[in-house]
Amino acid sequence: MFTVILAKCVSALLAVIMFISAPLNLLLGKKTEAIEKAEDGCKLSFAAISDIHLDESFSFISDGMLELGFMDMDKAKDRLDAVAFVGDITNHGYYEQWDIFADTVANHNISDRLFIITGNHDTWGPNRDDFTNPVDGVLPTFIKYNKSISGREIENMYYSDIVNGYYFICLGSEHDNTSAYVSDTQLEWLASEMEKASKTELPIFVFFHQPINGSHGLPYNWELDETQPADKGGIGDQNDQVVEILKKYDNVFYISGHIHAGLKNETDKLGVDYASVEYMENNNGNKITLVNLPCFANPDILRGGHISNGCGWVVEAYEGKVLFRARNFGAGTWLTKYDVTVNLVK
Repeated sequence: MFTVILAKCVSALLAVIMFISAPLNLLLGKKTEAIEKAEDGCKLSFAAISDIHLDESFSFISDGMLELGFMDMDKAKDRLDAVAFVGDITNHGYYEQWDIFADTVANHNISDRLFIITGNHDTWGPNRDDFTNPVDGVLPTFIKYNKSISGREIENMYYSDIVNGYYFICLGSEHDNTSAYVSDTQLEWLASEMEKASKTELPIFVFFHQPINGSHGLPYNWELDETQPADKGGIGDQNDQVVEILKKYDNVFYISGHIHAGLKNETDKLGVDYASVEYMENNNGNKITLVNLPCFANPDILRGGHISNGCGWVVEAYEGKVLFRARNFGAGTWLTKYDVTVNLVK
């Protein structure tokens, strides 16, 4: 217990140090690299970040880091086609925390297409026990802020949209637990959307805050205990139904957050044995790509990997491949060690 408490204190201290160091590096003239496409012929370019945990009581780190990240996106040489926020945008889902996010977005011009995905912390909002309360339930709150921030009209915790011909399918938990709850209605909707998306013969991007059960070092790096249930830190009870639907299709990219682990690949021996980009075999013997986002605000040193706040991915789709380019948006630098190229199935 003492070790865990000490590690969390160290994590908090590191978060403060990293928050200070990012703008300090800029002031000292440390080289930054504006966001631009890796190659010619890019058909889609979007950024994805997760676990911002905006909280009015300690916005110095979370809100300040988000401002730095947005400043980096503002200065992109090649404007981003979209930005996806993959859950835990707020710390408790309160109006004040959503307002911080809305105000920060309004102060910048990061992209014309914003995708807001709920995380478990976002479902801990007002009237969490009455999820659909029309006045201040979690669902109406999410619908309200999604419209005011992204301009998108939605009716559920889940929705889809198309960017440059590519489907973005956004899943969302329908209750307020740490693991997700995916209703039969949402599962049927997912099956229908995946089928429609497959007709484009383009990669399909699926966003859900919670990872696939057992992926990215789970459950070990979630609770640091190998005796934890296999679904700890993942989707939870409806995991197999979600996976069954995804496995029917090729060129599926499942993008999640939630774990608070740092960026890591197979050659990086730090901490728990996992990778930020992993693969799962589908029904055709091909691979589904599982991508886990690092915690943007305060990654947990107990969970391993490259620990630095302000990190996420820039995703670029080309003919025949998708690039995942790791970036520290807070410092304005690429982290090329963690880049991954995924070749598409023809």
